[in-house]
Amino acid sequence: MNQLKRLPENIKTYREKKGMSQTRLAAILQISPQSVSKWERGLAAPDIENLCLLAKTLDVSVDALLRTSDDHPQCMIGIDGGGTKTEFVAFAESGNVLDRFVLGGSNPNAVGIEQSALLLQEGIDRIVSVHGAVRGVFVGASGFLTGGNGKIIEKILKERYPNVILRCETDIMNVIASGTDEENCIAAICGTGSVVYAKVGDTLHRLTGWGYLLSRNGSGYDIGKAALQTALADEEGLGQPSKITPLVKARLGGLVSLCIREVYCHDQSYIASFAPLVFTALEQGDEIAAQILDDNAKELALVINHAANGYPCGNRVILSGGLITGNALFRSMVEKYLHPGLTMVVPKLPQVLGACRLCAKISGVELKNMDKLENEYNERG
Repeated sequence: MNQLKRLPENIKTYREKKGMSQTRLAAILQISPQSVSKWERGLAAPDIENLCLLAKTLDVSVDALLRTSDDHPQCMIGIDGGGTKTEFVAFAESGNVLDRFVLGGSNPNAVGIEQSALLLQEGIDRIVSVHGAVRGVFVGASGFLTGGNGKIIEKILKERYPNVILRCETDIMNVIASGTDEENCIAAICGTGSVVYAKVGDTLHRLTGWGYLLSRNGSGYDIGKAALQTALADEEGLGQPSKITPLVKARLGGLVSLCIREVYCHDQSYIASFAPLVFTALEQGDEIAAQILDDNAKELALVINHAANGYPCGNRVILSGGLITGNALFRSMVEKYLHPGLTMVVPKLPQVLGACRLCAKISGVELKNMDKLENEYNERG
């Protein structure tokens, strides 16, 4: 009997989350509305057949319908969203990872606000259906600062989950939390594009990172574009011979001049995919490759130094993104141009675990074992 003590409340909760009336649910199950009313008031309980149909109709597990508040620790959810993928991690105060999965992109600038909110709802609902009540959700996603996108999506999610502590912020917050718990720091994401922030308390000050048309600040796009320009100039005899040229030609399957349409038909990430060729050419002793990388490292360091000079944000520089985390050589080139006294930190935690740390914080929960959370996350692959 103890197993049924939360069943009435659970039926009502999941029915309302689906936006169903008692009458509509009864019609789907082919029973009377009075029967549904009795289930939700605890005056009767569905038989096994109806329980299974009920779970299927409400898109939850039978286990979730029967679960009592003491069955499992109330879970929290950390979310790291980007343009192509969004990672969800459900975890408990003890540091146990309850669930981990990846869905599509949630950057509202790429997929739209409505689609972004729907994808986040899909992931949260998936966790709720298995693990029951959720205490808090922290979403850190790219594109959430633009035009107040994050606040709009936060409002949508709060209407759907009124009893959940919920916060939507930019993904730079995940980066910072994965590298430090200090209030003040400088943070940079260096991937296809690059952006730098000065964090002073709870305030973020953005420097550069306004897209490939307006910013040049040491990004994968900048380096990849320089590789294509170098190869094209070499082909036309307008530039110096470079070991970059045959690498680009092999990547394109022909001369740059014969592949212009293909180059222009792709997005920034395609251009950034040529950046590794510059590092390969550098390993082969190419001076032009060395100059391209040095110029881009100097550009990125210039913005970081400006943040340190302009804001009381301390001396820690949190660096993230594929161009940095996957390339010790480029990190050292950036470090060469940083002001003395600035300390570079490359987070060892994945960004989504930074979101988990922030989720625990807004939920008023002290994570008991961060190492355990990291280990269990890695074990789930």
